[in-house]
Amino acid sequence: MIGPFVLAALVQVPASPPAVVTVTPPEEQGIQAGGRAEARVVVKIKEGFHVQANPASEPFLVPARLEVRDDERLRAGPPRYPTGKPYRLRGSSRDLSTYEGTFVIRLPLEAALRSRPGMPSEPMTLVLDATLHYQACDDRVCLKPSSVPVRVPVRIEPKR
Repeated sequence: MIGPFVLAALVQVPASPPAVVTVTPPEEQGIQAGGRAEARVVVKIKEGFHVQANPASEPFLVPARLEVRDDERLRAGPPRYPTGKPYRLRGSSRDLSTYEGTFVIRLPLEAALRSRPGMPSEPMTLVLDATLHYQACDDRVCLKPSSVPVRVPVRIEPKR
């Protein structure tokens, strides 16, 4: 006779479900001290799901939002989000503005001048830490709001 404890040990625990939203790390951006550049944050949403566009269609919806922590040597401007695509829930009379599949958030960057404290006279690479906040939904249910870390590598060249 197999006891309940042995039987419980034989039951396999399912693996965590695959991520619904993933971010491809942006390629390293080269920027001259005092100059500007733009990073491209590529977001992929699992098939069958969508996230609310930014801005969201309704104030109670959670839009996709990239939050960036500045560094005194590098400032990120407001992210530029793509235009959402219309999505209509079954039984609804209005479209929602959403993202599905793959979309790109453009992040303007501006490097401090070399004369500012902390700016070396040699090239340097630094990483801006960011977080993508979102709420993924399918045609029946919305998952709880979530986030994924994003790292934006930037190489700053001294101003000549």
